[in-house]
Amino acid sequence: MADSWYAKAFGAFYPVLYGHRDEGEARQVHRLLGTLCPLAGPVLDLGCGDGRHLVHLESAMGLDLSPELLQAARRRPVPVPLKLIRGDLRDLPLATASCGTVLSLFTAFGYFADAGANERPVAEIARILLPGGHWCLDYFDADKVLAELGDKMPSDRRREAGPLAVTETRHYDETRRIVQKTVELRPLRGMSDQAFELGVGPEGVSYTEEVMVFSLEELDSMAARSDLHRVAAAGSYDGAPLGHGDRWLLVYARGTGGGSP
Repeated sequence: MADSWYAKAFGAFYPVLYGHRDEGEARQVHRLLGTLCPLAGPVLDLGCGDGRHLVHLESAMGLDLSPELLQAARRRPVPVPLKLIRGDLRDLPLATASCGTVLSLFTAFGYFADAGANERPVAEIARILLPGGHWCLDYFDADKVLAELGDKMPSDRRREAGPLAVTETRHYDETRRIVQKTVELRPLRGMSDQAFELGVGPEGVSYTEEVMVFSLEELDSMAARSDLHRVAAAGSYDGAPLGHGDRWLLVYARGTGGGSP
């Protein structure tokens, strides 16, 4: 686990790196999900990061593997301390049938190297859901990602985030069916102290994220094998239909026996 890419990628710098994914966006996501299914409690935010979604949820708890992000969540100025758990997606430290809703937001899915390994978190989600409970999966629109990266040429982007200079290079590995994003972080000139506080020293930080690409049919089949059946969907945070946005917002119900809409 310690040498996995996600052990390095989700460090103290992560909320700054994705600072544009803010609480305004979190409120938008929750408004949308509330139109797709009841967010019945107890709610588990799986891969909760620094807790930006938890502050908008009632009867909720967050689980993440990153001690740095959980510490950031604990520092949030909220009236009641957030309920936080450190744990692995593949072995959830929660009782069977203990949650009404599980959230997997901002592509908190597909982190493992093969389809079988990625199916294990789905089985664990189904195990902890109450009958009729919902799993809300926020995953990238794989069709659009493949169209964007399908020429096999790397896609580069340079930007600044807080005290950091960021270089991101995306590539699709067709053999492994994995989107790879190599991230290089360096302190901006005159901001070494602020960068160091985020765990980025003068030598910088680099790592490669890897997320496996699944089709809608594969996601539905994987869920169905754990008695989770798709009951609602959207294609963006503003509620566009599937295929008309950049996201797949998929809602699965446990034990309904239903099928895909």
